[in-house]
Amino acid sequence: MGSGYLKRKRQRQELLNDFYSALSSSSLDGGSDSFSKLMARTVYHYPSSLPFPVVLDDNFPAEPYRSRNKDIKSAIHWGQRKLLLSEIQLLCMYCRPEISYHIVYAGAAPGTHLAFLDEMFACLHTWELIDPGQFDRAVLEPRTNFRLRNEFFTNATAYGINARRLTEVLPALGFVYQHVSIDSVQVDKKAIHEQLQCIVGTLDVARGTEDIPSMYEAPLSLPKGLELLAQVARERNKPLLFISDIRSGSVALPNFEDHVVENMRAQECWTNILHGEYSMLKFRLPYTSKATRYGGQGVVRETRLIREDGTVPYLRGDILLPIWTRPTSTEGRLVVPQGAFQKNYNVAHVEDQFFFFNSRVREQVHFNHLIAHDDELDHHYDAAAEVNCLLAYLRFMRPEMKAAKSGELRKEVLRMARSITEHLGVTFEDATRRRDALMICQAKKNQNKAAEDHRDDADGDEEAEEQEAKGSAFKMCASSSERTAAADSAAAGTMMPVLPSEWELATRRMVRLSTYDRSRPVWSRNVREEEHGRPSGFWVTTKMPQG
Repeated sequence: MGSGYLKRKRQRQELLNDFYSALSSSSLDGGSDSFSKLMARTVYHYPSSLPFPVVLDDNFPAEPYRSRNKDIKSAIHWGQRKLLLSEIQLLCMYCRPEISYHIVYAGAAPGTHLAFLDEMFACLHTWELIDPGQFDRAVLEPRTNFRLRNEFFTNATAYGINARRLTEVLPALGFVYQHVSIDSVQVDKKAIHEQLQCIVGTLDVARGTEDIPSMYEAPLSLPKGLELLAQVARERNKPLLFISDIRSGSVALPNFEDHVVENMRAQECWTNILHGEYSMLKFRLPYTSKATRYGGQGVVRETRLIREDGTVPYLRGDILLPIWTRPTSTEGRLVVPQGAFQKNYNVAHVEDQFFFFNSRVREQVHFNHLIAHDDELDHHYDAAAEVNCLLAYLRFMRPEMKAAKSGELRKEVLRMARSITEHLGVTFEDATRRRDALMICQAKKNQNKAAEDHRDDADGDEEAEEQEAKGSAFKMCASSSERTAAADSAAAGTMMPVLPSEWELATRRMVRLSTYDRSRPVWSRNVREEEHGRPSGFWVTTKMPQG
């Protein structure tokens, strides 16, 4: 029995003692109800004989959405790790082995982790990173297979990439394409791009403005013969992948939903222009409703962004289930094959599928995998999905690993997982601490006011939220010292004590319960499936020992 298991067991007992002590105090009224709900929450097992759930398809279960503001949420948000794992999935699930791709990446800044990703794939690919924000040039510029472009991605950018790639294989055709799609087209630079031009390359310029830099532009109507010739000629060049991680605006802006819709439409257009072998797009449909007060309270109204039949048309593709995403996120990555047509996405159904994924699969479903009794890779969905992703990577890059024994695979998966943690510079404990601190700080911030158009699962600026979480963790450490000093002053009668609000107390209680839930022994071990194969009646899962 390893030291990690003993550490978790000791931590769990300390949390249990701490929680029972807190229940006896008046400051945690209602805590016993939450604790009872947690202890009654059943954990189900996902059979290893079934394919691991990676894609949210039409057959994925759904559960009607409700606000989870008062629910215990033990899932961890680990933003940069989430992004890296989705890129690994694209490169090893959809690419052909030992083929060099040209990867066009819109919204790539700062791109620090891309050097690590490039090395994971033996520096086989070439990268064209396009973003008006600040790149990590010290890391990326020395790499000869990287090209950095500090600019906004537009239709003209996509046509220019096509023209250049055609010129590389058929110069005459490239010249004609350049003339028809770029040189002879009068394009007025957007006013918002002109306004932001002076700060391009110095910071993330697209987040704080209500104006929408990445807005849909109608594609050109090129001659059919030219388009057909260009499509055939591009096959002589290396295949292209397109990745879009654009996001303008922030969730605090009143028109944030308009930003989301325009970003989605713009990247769809770029996908059709570039005509890559595969495109991986940030995918988040508009919400079916919005609450007018914090915590899902207040009047709910329909959004104006959905058609009367409840659908939104968008490119057909695989919606990858996110790994280490926000506990209530409805955002995934859509992998679109070349030449994909549109399909009608039922917005409410997709929203309900994400609700099932977040509230059930990530919170209550146990998965067996190679690693046991590990502090980071437990048996919740996110850790199991990372193990599954790294196994796919190993077998893609090293075909001999397909016949490797479990011990060797376990060693390699752990090595890769720890290498990712070291590179990102954020441990599991860091991610947990930042998440908890952010929840408490947000509770403090919103305790006495309504938050217009707030939704507890709003998908906003992930990098900005991570920075806020980092700052919140620092503030929590500082405020701990301040509370001690304030308590001493209050005891001495020199100042009035500042009592936490009911909302803050409830949030602190939920944070404590989620920490307790993550430390339960059931999440640290595999299940003997030959002994526990009885159907549970919930989804495809089986019954398993609790604890």
